[in-house]
Amino acid sequence: MKILEIRTLRGPNYWSGYWKKLIIMRLDIEDYEQKPTDKIEGFYERMTEVLPSLASHGCSYQEAGGFMRRVEEGTWAGHAIEHFALEMQSLAGMDVGYGRTRETSEPGIYNVVFAYQEEEVGRFTARAAVEFFLDLAEGKSVKEIKKRLAEDIQRMREIREEVRFGPSTASIVEESESRNIPFIRLNNQSLVQLGYGIHQQRIQATTTGKTNMIAVDIAANKHAAKKLLSEMGVPVPIGFSIRDEDELERTIESISFPVVIKPLDGNHGKGATVGIETLEEALTAFQKAKEYSRNVIVEKMLVGGDFRALVVNNDLIAVAERIPAHVIGDGKNTIEQLIDETNADPRRGYGHENVLTLIDVDEQTERLLRAKNYTLETILPAGEMLHLKTTANISTGGTAIDRTDEVHPENIFLFERIAKIVGLDVAGIDVIAPNVSEPLSENGGGIIEINAAPGFRMHLAPSEGIGRNVAEHVVNMLFPPGKPARIPIIAITGTNGKTTTTRLVAHILRGSGLTVGFTTTDGTYIQNNQITAGDNTGPVSAQLVLKDPSVQVAVLETARGGIIRSGLGFDHCDIGIVTNIAADHLGLKDINTLEDLARVKSVIPRSVSSKGFAVLNAEDENVFWMRKYVDGEVVYFSMDETNKNIQKHARRGGVSCIFENGYVTILKGKWKVRVEKAINIPLTYGGRAEFMIQNVLAATLACFVHKVSLEDIRVGLTTFTPSTAQTPGRMNFIEIKDFTVLMDFAHNPAGIKGLQKFINQLSYKTRTGILSGVGDRRDEDLREMGKLAAETFDTLIIRRGDYLRGRTEENVINLLQEGIKESGKNVPVKIVHESKEAIDYAFENAEAGDLIVILADTVSKDIEYVNKYRDGLNENKN
Repeated sequence: MKILEIRTLRGPNYWSGYWKKLIIMRLDIEDYEQKPTDKIEGFYERMTEVLPSLASHGCSYQEAGGFMRRVEEGTWAGHAIEHFALEMQSLAGMDVGYGRTRETSEPGIYNVVFAYQEEEVGRFTARAAVEFFLDLAEGKSVKEIKKRLAEDIQRMREIREEVRFGPSTASIVEESESRNIPFIRLNNQSLVQLGYGIHQQRIQATTTGKTNMIAVDIAANKHAAKKLLSEMGVPVPIGFSIRDEDELERTIESISFPVVIKPLDGNHGKGATVGIETLEEALTAFQKAKEYSRNVIVEKMLVGGDFRALVVNNDLIAVAERIPAHVIGDGKNTIEQLIDETNADPRRGYGHENVLTLIDVDEQTERLLRAKNYTLETILPAGEMLHLKTTANISTGGTAIDRTDEVHPENIFLFERIAKIVGLDVAGIDVIAPNVSEPLSENGGGIIEINAAPGFRMHLAPSEGIGRNVAEHVVNMLFPPGKPARIPIIAITGTNGKTTTTRLVAHILRGSGLTVGFTTTDGTYIQNNQITAGDNTGPVSAQLVLKDPSVQVAVLETARGGIIRSGLGFDHCDIGIVTNIAADHLGLKDINTLEDLARVKSVIPRSVSSKGFAVLNAEDENVFWMRKYVDGEVVYFSMDETNKNIQKHARRGGVSCIFENGYVTILKGKWKVRVEKAINIPLTYGGRAEFMIQNVLAATLACFVHKVSLEDIRVGLTTFTPSTAQTPGRMNFIEIKDFTVLMDFAHNPAGIKGLQKFINQLSYKTRTGILSGVGDRRDEDLREMGKLAAETFDTLIIRRGDYLRGRTEENVINLLQEGIKESGKNVPVKIVHESKEAIDYAFENAEAGDLIVILADTVSKDIEYVNKYRDGLNENKN
């Protein structure tokens, strides 16, 4: 059995309309194609003994035990592995409920699809599930299989903790998602963008883009913070900042035990030790604090409980009492047994997977035990509470009790005032006091620390009391009522015309006064400035635009490759355009038919929001079919106003864009609104380029439903010229000496057919075509391209091309020549292997009045070379 490929889908995709995060594992099950599970001796018995929880999987029977029944009756390896992957993630604390296994056109090769929560865990699970199947199938002992399974599940938990958001960041992200605010993770830690483009806000854990850096510096310098608060009348413990060990004893003598020692600029309790009663303990704590900071705080330890007050946007939101990890003796069990018993609480889990964290025995625990002359084998006296950590952090096994409703009004005023004094938008205020129900000024309590990035976990899910949705207040601060979080997204897909339509829409929107970010096959642009070059039609490029803080509207060309490889780079769009569906890239990634290709492209209209619009080609049945899956409104475009789909839509009062009597016209029910004559739109070449008119219709309709004024649409249409600058490789005419060069990116049969109709309307002495084939096309597609080229041109030059993609040059050229022969046309063919030499040959043999059509292989490279050739001729003239 071989894993051929593991792909990760991160957004809307063609496998599921709901599940965005999917693993696609392409699996060759080899000999197991002939051995379903009922033919593998002992497979069912070992599986049920090792993984009995699979009994909850209903599978196709849709009832508990359904999957077990399928295995007993006999199912294939891929299907079993799908269920193993789902169950393993569930046992690791990550419940996911979607899986599919589909056989491909290649015997024995399957696509195993399953949902994931964390990408790295999902990829690990794919491999682990295959190994688990093989262990069962190869008859390994149950003990050995169980051991390996337990190790894999624990490793999955560890990976999850390494890569996932912490509970604080996750709570803000989840609250944002509940409000339809999208997010983009900006690094592998906790830096997150909420919202898109110009409306974005950023957080890093609980620090926000509104957090004052001076305030952060004040909070980080504990000595400076305490001095500031003291001068402002806030109760704080006496303390000093020291650097050298020889200052320690003298400092403690001045304030007396018990003391607290902590790093000057530490956080989250790192390096802090409380309850120090002896100089020996102080020396150990000093060295621990020095690991985190050059300067160390030594301060008088206040008596009372440990409380955390959370203030957001100057409002007190929550208060929790924190209790360090501890056990209480029963006079029977050892300390180790008591820890195990405490960890058996179902609320405790590994890392952040549950409300509470498992208590581990570390150096800090052992130091506390030694201080009491205890070991793990000591039987703790009944009723004695033994602290196992010096700090009360939830992440080290501590517990929290919600005290929000108990806070005295005077303390509420104090906590909110402290946040204002320091200047933090999100402040965690650490308090030591007998309680918070009495004013600190009366019960001897004090403020020991201010945190600029306070954790939320103790408030979100305290071990006692009610949880507080503190993230709600952060999101309210970042996105107050009425403030948008999204920018409009217009996504364009289809086989041909995507790039031109994208550029035209972007041009119209830019002319209406908006800052536009757009992606195309030749680069990503902000306004007219190219940010990156190359094929930028996938999710990474889309997110580049959505992350740009200047962008007001995103226009995203979206190709099949990115959809198949990773899904969309956005959760949904406002307008989704599908230009057409034609044979291109078939036979790749299990997309073998036009119907398969349409299913991939349909991801765009499926992702249209409920208030958005799907702009569909009414003449293309493979596009028109997509209307069934649109949540928003469907509008259509067509070259034929009598098209049955247009007529039916009009009778229902729908909106369309049609070409009628030489006009680009908006059809609103029975009413026509003529936008502009095609002959006045440069892109249509006087109305002769039908496929360009189709692009104009799609772009015009998209801008119209986006509420762009008719005047702005007219101006955009009439000022958009098909040049190498605005539409590189799309119908670019260049005059060289006394002949004409036309460069176009027609790279599939449908594209060449459209070009053929246009060229047949032109009057030139001789038409020469420079042709190359792309290696990832089917044999029949390459033959068809050769046939169409022979029917279009008087002479042909075949060059190698830059994208052989697994084929040999000889194979591609032979297939093109076979197609030329099939045409029955006696067209002279010259083979010139190198691209530049092919262009040179055509130019050197051109005569006055000739047309040379370069079917651009690498658009930018061909444009650069042709312009250089022309400029060289002009320089020689001068």
